[in-house]
Amino acid sequence: MSSSSRQTPAPHALRIAILGNGTKPEVKAESDRLAATIANCAGLAVATIDLSGDSDLSGLQADLALVLGGDGTVLHTARRMKERPTPVLGVNLGRLGFLTELDPIAVLNRLPDLAARRYTVDNLMTLECTLRPVQGSSQRFRGLNDVVLRAAPPFHLIEIGVLIDGENVITYRSDGLIIASPVGSTAHSLSAGGPILPPDAQMFVLTPICAHTLTQRPLVDSSRKTFELYPHSPQGSAYLVIDGQVQIPIQKGDRITVRKGETPFPMVRLPDHSFYGTLRDKLGWGALPVGDSKSQV
Repeated sequence: MSSSSRQTPAPHALRIAILGNGTKPEVKAESDRLAATIANCAGLAVATIDLSGDSDLSGLQADLALVLGGDGTVLHTARRMKERPTPVLGVNLGRLGFLTELDPIAVLNRLPDLAARRYTVDNLMTLECTLRPVQGSSQRFRGLNDVVLRAAPPFHLIEIGVLIDGENVITYRSDGLIIASPVGSTAHSLSAGGPILPPDAQMFVLTPICAHTLTQRPLVDSSRKTFELYPHSPQGSAYLVIDGQVQIPIQKGDRITVRKGETPFPMVRLPDHSFYGTLRDKLGWGALPVGDSKSQV
């Protein structure tokens, strides 16, 4: 056969994993519906369905994962994928759905885009958090949104010292301190008065929670920096929280180090995706007050 008559091999079907929390009836029902539709869609194949909550997803044999649930499910999935993440497309079965942008009907309508590979992958910056306790072994955690050192019951103000690249920079006296990634800048940090960072920024934002002074404001700094936190407050007065899900009591003298994660987290973006559109649709960003007329351009 001459070279001019050779045919280019057809790409293999896009292998899709379906993930979620199977203890929720709506997740199981939506998983069954998606699996049946994908199986009948040319160019797509169901690689696996995993609706457990604790399996190791670092060896997932799939090209793309549909994660059914809310933003918390995506955060939990990111930790389960460890350092070998599969590109994720979130399907919103929760409330806000900032990471899970599409509802189930929208996903069904966009399956042809997936089959035709009409999508891109954003590699989102992750966080690596290391806890070095006064007693016991060090622990390392992977996060996508934020690391928070916050007051524990009875919720007195706590003092948190911060070193940046080894330099003693500031001591916050507040209800806590948030170190957020660009993705996490629209979560807890935003609620505490922090700035919005675009998802492709390579920055951290440090946001105090209800600081007890007007001079302590949020700080945006480079992702190349290493941040070390240490509580000055008495024993048992603080908790370390990663992505709002992992919670560990912190003792005086413990050290927490936060730096950019070595492996980014891949999120699937379909055509017409807009970060600013998501801000408007999900968070009401830029909306005029009720009763205010639109400005003329």
